[in-house]
Amino acid sequence: MRQRGFIHWATIDKRRPVLILSVNARNDRATDVIVVPCSTNLLGGPTHVRLGRAEGGVPRACVLKCEQITTLKSLDVDEHPLGPPLSLERLREIERAVARAIGIPL
Repeated sequence: MRQRGFIHWATIDKRRPVLILSVNARNDRATDVIVVPCSTNLLGGPTHVRLGRAEGGVPRACVLKCEQITTLKSLDVDEHPLGPPLSLERLREIERAVARAIGIPL
């Protein structure tokens, strides 16, 4: 099951971890999910949120590129998450980075 706050392997430009960002009510009914892709290019920025190795099950340190929100077909996202969900505090940090990316003042 694909639920908000969990990281899954997915195929975008290549196979990479993605964070499920869309709400569970949508994930249960739609044929796609809203995701934030991870990158191992650890450049910092106001719209990047760094995850440590094993956080959410990621195999190595990475950044969530919150300016690259996209939708993927559910079939392009592995059904099983890499690990436990991200903490509520980390999700709030990601939400702030997404807001910055789309120009919402904080």
